[in-house]
Amino acid sequence: MAPKILDEHSLQAREQEIIDAAIALIARLGVANVTMDKVVAEVSYSKGTVYKHFTGKEDLLLAIGNQAITIMSDLFFRASQYPGCARERMLLINFSYLIYAILHPALFQSAICAKSPNVYEKSTQKRVQEQEQLEMKLMGIFFGLIEEAIADQSFTLPPHMDMQQICFSNWSLGYGVISLLADELESCSGRMGLVVERELFNQNNLLLDGMQWAPLSFEKDYKASLKKALEEVFGEELARIKALGRELNF
Repeated sequence: MAPKILDEHSLQAREQEIIDAAIALIARLGVANVTMDKVVAEVSYSKGTVYKHFTGKEDLLLAIGNQAITIMSDLFFRASQYPGCARERMLLINFSYLIYAILHPALFQSAICAKSPNVYEKSTQKRVQEQEQLEMKLMGIFFGLIEEAIADQSFTLPPHMDMQQICFSNWSLGYGVISLLADELESCSGRMGLVVERELFNQNNLLLDGMQWAPLSFEKDYKASLKKALEEVFGEELARIKALGRELNF
């Protein structure tokens, strides 16, 4: 009997099933303990079939990373479209990153592994190009917001920084606060009394005030405006977080 030929939709569905199985394994075992053999054991496909989709663990990790960026891009874009000032929307984007980490902790934890040179070297060129395109789209959201703030004169680029560095400052701050403090992730021992969303709010205000991004934190009630924006833009996600027994409290 000739082997069944799957159409593109069926192939993508099968690939997604393998990715989902790997993400579930990462959630249970951690990235370092996931192997291709363990992934094969979780799906109803042969090892050969799994390797038709992914050349190895690295290629699979990059595919997971691409899925993560796709999810983040949707959240960031929705935040960027909120009808508030540019600084409000930047704050909302940074909080959408926390929402992402709470709802997708395995994806958040695997992000750094998916960015390692070893992963890129052992992944397919198609997968690498896909990541590059997704990252350009993600960066475009931040660049657009910064350009808008520069145009309306609420923000001026520091003389020693460009837009990419501004984006990096926001990302590194968010990643650091969430990694160290989020209950959904392995937290640092020095976090006693610190609440991730409260510190994310505080650190964002410190960063943006330091950059003189107007209105400054003492000129506007960003806490009230952020609560309103989160409810309007991410009501569905907040409901999912509440179903997990969690609420954002800042």
